[in-house]
Amino acid sequence: MGKHKIKNLLQKLNDEDRNTLCCLLIKAGYAARIGKERPGGKGQTMYFVEFWEEKNETEI
Repeated sequence: MGKHKIKNLLQKLNDEDRNTLCCLLIKAGYAARIGKERPGGKGQTMYFVEFWEEKNETEI
């Protein structure tokens, strides 16, 4: 499983929602982070939550 992004396309997720989502993903065993990007290098900043599965040292 690679990295997956949950994008805020409709601007409905605020900072508290992103933090809650990130906490839930971490509690479920995923690694997660909140990021931001500017599509096309200009315009409004888009925030997203990215998550992925970390491999245990025993799985490597």
